[in-house]
Amino acid sequence: MRRSEFECNDSKIIESMLQKIEFGVMIIPDVEPYGVPISFCYCGDEIYFHGAKSGRKYHLLKENPKVSFSATKVYSYIPSTFLYNTMIPTQFFFSVYLSGTFETITDHQRKKHILKALVQKYEPHNDSLDMDLGQFKGQERGVFVGIIKVESQSIKAKFGQNLKQEVREQIIRDLTNRGTLLDQETIEMMRYFSPQP
Repeated sequence: MRRSEFECNDSKIIESMLQKIEFGVMIIPDVEPYGVPISFCYCGDEIYFHGAKSGRKYHLLKENPKVSFSATKVYSYIPSTFLYNTMIPTQFFFSVYLSGTFETITDHQRKKHILKALVQKYEPHNDSLDMDLGQFKGQERGVFVGIIKVESQSIKAKFGQNLKQEVREQIIRDLTNRGTLLDQETIEMMRYFSPQP
């Protein structure tokens, strides 16, 4: 990564952010690279996802399993009106870029485990989820379940680490005054990633 101050190697926050980010884009090799938005979950250096047993995505993955994956959580936009109307506008964000190898899961029990993990990510308060009952029963047979085994990663957390401390503090005051929920979350991330001791 060109700007090392934005690099994040904290495995706990990476895992936490991948639980919060709802969609990512998987890039599959083709004559022109094919980017596919997917819902996903992350567990133990693997990206879980599912799809139909037909279509371009499925056939390309069978032909060339080397893929990459990108996901971003957008935080506050920092406008030109900040810093007493002297701010060069920028966007704060947390982004993940992974590359690895796709594998199809064929074991029915593991497929059910992965499908349950996917549903639980988006329904964290559903304590009664059972993949052997109701609308879920037998669904693992009708879809392909895949994983991306992560081989390399580049994680970027851009929260003003390159700015002077007094500038960062004024941006925090400006965010506080604007006062949205996203601004409060951004302030927390700015403090977490502060380069100051």
